[in-house]
Amino acid sequence: MFKNLFSFRRWVSLLLTIVLSSMLFHTLYHFDNKYTKTTPQAINGGLYLSQEDWINTPIRYLRDGWRYYADRLLTPETLQQQGDTYQYLSIGEVSNFSMGDSRRSPHGSSSYALTLYLPEEIHTYTIELPEIYSAFRFYINDTLKLQMGETDLKTYQDQTQCRMITFEASGKVTLLLAVSSHSWVYSGLVYPPAFGEPLYLNTTRGVRIGICLILVTVTLMLAIFSFYLAIRIHRKNNIWIFFLLCVATAVFTSYSVVHGILPMPIQPWYSIELVSGYLVTLLVILLHNRICDAKKYVQLLSNSLAGVVCVLALLYGLFATQLTFPIMLGFSNIVLGFKLFTAFYLLFTAVAAIRYKNKNATILLYGDIIYACSFVWDRLLPDYEPILGGWFQEWGSLSLVMATGIVLWYDVAMGYRHSLVYAEEQRQMKRQLIMQVEHLRQMNQKVEESAKLRHDFRHHLRTLMTLSQESRHEELENYIRGITEINEGTRLGRLTENIEIDAMVQYYSNLARSNHIQFRARLNIPAQLNISIVDLCGVLGNLLENAVEACQRQQTGTKSIFIAGRVNDGCLEFVVDNSFSGKVNISRGQYLSSKRNGFGLGISSVLETIERYNGVINLYSDDKGFHAEVSIPFESYTRGGL
Repeated sequence: MFKNLFSFRRWVSLLLTIVLSSMLFHTLYHFDNKYTKTTPQAINGGLYLSQEDWINTPIRYLRDGWRYYADRLLTPETLQQQGDTYQYLSIGEVSNFSMGDSRRSPHGSSSYALTLYLPEEIHTYTIELPEIYSAFRFYINDTLKLQMGETDLKTYQDQTQCRMITFEASGKVTLLLAVSSHSWVYSGLVYPPAFGEPLYLNTTRGVRIGICLILVTVTLMLAIFSFYLAIRIHRKNNIWIFFLLCVATAVFTSYSVVHGILPMPIQPWYSIELVSGYLVTLLVILLHNRICDAKKYVQLLSNSLAGVVCVLALLYGLFATQLTFPIMLGFSNIVLGFKLFTAFYLLFTAVAAIRYKNKNATILLYGDIIYACSFVWDRLLPDYEPILGGWFQEWGSLSLVMATGIVLWYDVAMGYRHSLVYAEEQRQMKRQLIMQVEHLRQMNQKVEESAKLRHDFRHHLRTLMTLSQESRHEELENYIRGITEINEGTRLGRLTENIEIDAMVQYYSNLARSNHIQFRARLNIPAQLNISIVDLCGVLGNLLENAVEACQRQQTGTKSIFIAGRVNDGCLEFVVDNSFSGKVNISRGQYLSSKRNGFGLGISSVLETIERYNGVINLYSDDKGFHAEVSIPFESYTRGGL
């Protein structure tokens, strides 16, 4: 299957994508990770910071050495009475109060304490508390600094938000966090708090929210544009799905902004956030299947599996208060298997589509590789929490969204381009009709003149007889010469045997001469062709129209157009030469329009037609003028025309 599937260059680009994406995730892990910041950490519940430590590292993340008091909701007063009835905990080791024990409930109440030994000089400090699930009281020494929700069981009310707390202190400082959680799958302190200088922490927070705002804004703008396109165009199913994908991505990536600005209850917002992540994957699979043209039963199975996982995620969020640790562990394993399936499935379908010459699948394959790498490194480097950006699989999902969007926008752009070319072809057809009508009018005029000549013929004979009898030879010769000129005027000159092409060339010949442009033609075209006369006239009409317009823009020198055509070696060959001003607009190897911004529609239409007939076209200019040479494989129905 893979022997001739990829060229060496493509293999190198795929390998380079793997290397670069892996380097990206390694860079994020080492430089944008709370767990890899090499700063002194608390030991046995105490963190000692000297003035030098503070100057060298103005921001640190309080990960290790927390004293954990299970099943107790403490205050500063009751904390003094606890003695040694605690255990040391590193934040991030566990995600709920079950502590990995299937016999314990993931919900309940617990307290966290940490003692800081700061420099003796009073200084202003800031601590950033991340989302804490799901209601808490935060004390600094004996002072209640922040309360979110109600922690008491009888009056319990969940509420969480990322908050910044600034305070002045020196010497020994005790941090106490009393948490209750009966609302969500997470409970307690899941992410390390940040502690440091107010300016540095506020700057970091601002950059993080700014990055999130940019991503959300871009995805929402894409969603609005997709909605507009879905309404305007006919083939809009994929655009509608992409619109939903952009909305789901915006919801999924907006948590930094939302949780940093608004205090929010757990339900329904965290369930929406949870489901939106799996909805992104579902919509990506839907679009992936449609773009890669996967088999119907394969689409049905993959789409159904992704839909089932979305439903499970919704139920998981809505019934979080009733979940036990084994159920949570089971759902986690289902999600792991689903992500593994998604990575392999997307890679396989993209490769299969490339095998069947689907050009769009190549772009998807690069996005799939980045997503697969994000999954692999998420498993290999589990101790990761971003400081500024997103999680590995968020970046992977974003790569899928971008790859899918690029493919769809390319299709839309090509569709728009084809519609412009089609409009240009319609214009040429209308012009061809005008040419035929004009040609018919000229024929009728010549027929009427010929009829008049035949009607007057007996009078001319009488005059000739009289002049001959009277031996007026000079007058006789002049009279005969006049009759001959009248007879020649009744003939309609034809440039080629093919009526349609003759009408078109005659039209541009008259148009050129009316604009004081010399026009010469040497055509030997059969009367019948196996090439669509509409296509052929479209090609020649566009080339002749461009030639006339180029001469009209010419300010100096002789204006001239020459067209020649013949059948040679099984090919229909044309040459159109014209003088021009000497200026040709070319961008990226394509000719730009002189009438509008962008590429010339006439030339685009010509190129598409030539390609459709497996022909060849050569466009070039020199000091003699602009030249267009066309060769189309040809077989005539009647060789007699040659």
